[in-house]
Amino acid sequence: MGTIKHILVAATAAATLASAGIGPAAASTFATAILDISNFRLLHSNGAVYRNTDFSRLTSVNDAQATASLNSLFANSSSSGPRPDVTHQCVGSCLTFAENSFAHGGANALFALPGSFGFADQRFQGSGISINGAPAGAHAQTRADVATLRNNQFATGNSSVGSSNTMVFTLAGSDTMTVAFDATPYAMAYLTPGSRPVTSAAARMSWSINVVDLKTGNSVFAFAPAEINGLGSVSRTDGMAGLSSFNEVGQVFSFQASTPKLLTGRSYQVTVQQSAIVMALQQEELPEPGSLAVFLSGLIVMWSAMYLRVEAGKSRCENWI
Repeated sequence: MGTIKHILVAATAAATLASAGIGPAAASTFATAILDISNFRLLHSNGAVYRNTDFSRLTSVNDAQATASLNSLFANSSSSGPRPDVTHQCVGSCLTFAENSFAHGGANALFALPGSFGFADQRFQGSGISINGAPAGAHAQTRADVATLRNNQFATGNSSVGSSNTMVFTLAGSDTMTVAFDATPYAMAYLTPGSRPVTSAAARMSWSINVVDLKTGNSVFAFAPAEINGLGSVSRTDGMAGLSSFNEVGQVFSFQASTPKLLTGRSYQVTVQQSAIVMALQQEELPEPGSLAVFLSGLIVMWSAMYLRVEAGKSRCENWI
């Protein structure tokens, strides 16, 4: 009897605490992907930059977009033209984020931000070739950030920029085309300790260039550096919470790759794409206070019934003696 009474007292206390609003421990998810491509140039085999006068036909279209979401709310914008610059997109508590801010402050900078949000931004400047004698050097930047600080939230960020170019060479002879640029990638995904199913965060980025011979329809050159397309993708799940990051120190990588000889008078299609994508998912980790109170109250009723049956049994046994 004493044991059952102790159980009833403990269960009643637990139900009281639950109904008073003592809920599950807080958990959080964060993710960031930033890809900064600078000094992008197309070079002759002798190292000189290509000029617009090197082509009998040159048609270029640059397009960009930024999308952010938090649960069922979305913000999206896009732009196209010689130098697209999409206004940053924000859903949630990211209204104080600066426009065109692509430097990362490390994981701690994101952890200090309050609330849940999805964020994305993009900017493109310059040109990969010299236009009418102007210096060559394109600068493409993409960024996406997310955070969830409460259960049952899903946040995403997606920023991308692409360049589509049709060109025909007017050179006296065939020549190669060297792609040269610098890249500063940064990726981070974090789950707080104690995260329970189903919780995850991921940051991904990509960059590539593809040159297609429009006469044959075949790709003659493709380049996608592993430091961006492989190492720049990180994630975490509730299987093991913690931090995964790439290039926390902000190292600048320099890349250079050359096509085979491109034929004079031949049409080529050059496609460049760049993206930064993040997501964070945080589902319910523990019962909410109200649900916990109902559950424990049910236990009290069950244990009370057990106690009454035991006492009634004792009474019957005493009558039989």
